[in-house]
Amino acid sequence: MKETVLITGAGRGIGLALTKEFLAAGYRVFAGVRKTYHLLEKEKEQYPADLILVPLDVTDMASVRAAAAQVSAATPALEILVNNAGVYLGDKTRPLEELDLEDNHLQQTMEVNAFGPLRVVQQFLPLLAAGEKKIIINISSEAGSIGDCWRKQEYAYAMSKAALNMQTRILHNYLSPRGFKVRALHPGWVRTDMGGKEADLDPATSAAGIFNLIQKVAAGEQVTKEDGEGIYLDYQGNILRW
Repeated sequence: MKETVLITGAGRGIGLALTKEFLAAGYRVFAGVRKTYHLLEKEKEQYPADLILVPLDVTDMASVRAAAAQVSAATPALEILVNNAGVYLGDKTRPLEELDLEDNHLQQTMEVNAFGPLRVVQQFLPLLAAGEKKIIINISSEAGSIGDCWRKQEYAYAMSKAALNMQTRILHNYLSPRGFKVRALHPGWVRTDMGGKEADLDPATSAAGIFNLIQKVAAGEQVTKEDGEGIYLDYQGNILRW
């Protein structure tokens, strides 16, 4: 039986690149997509049996439950979950004094980037528990690092990723005794709709690094330092400061 992975936000950007990476490696991929399906059409033609499109809005609990039911009907176990769905809302150049804090972008950002992954983990936990690898990957960002914070704006995005990092740590504490491996990964500055055209990396390079790192996690290779196991890493496996 082929190994299985669920990738949220799989319709474009890093999620699409990860979908291609896992399909090429022989995985059966459940691609969680909120509304952007057309970029997956070529992959669906090439891998008709191994790419399953799953309608999934991580901000909607009913949608997450329906997605879990769909995947459960298709497979008895899930090996890997990649919480990739994310948003960047608001103007990153505006200082505090010029921010519109009544336009709901703070709440929407937290709903997708921080609370969304927790909803997905909760509903897919039985399937992950039935798998052999039991890997949960939260696509975070260096923006979530408090220890290395250099920003003077970008409140919503940075705060949401810091919250996701805390979620990752709590999930690690809770689930690692059951054999789960939970990581927060910074994908690098990637040329996507979110990262912009000036970013350093193309999505395929970032996705290849993330895929390779997941394989190392699955193989039990530990990234350690004096103060403990590396849970918060970049796509090349470098440890980041919380």
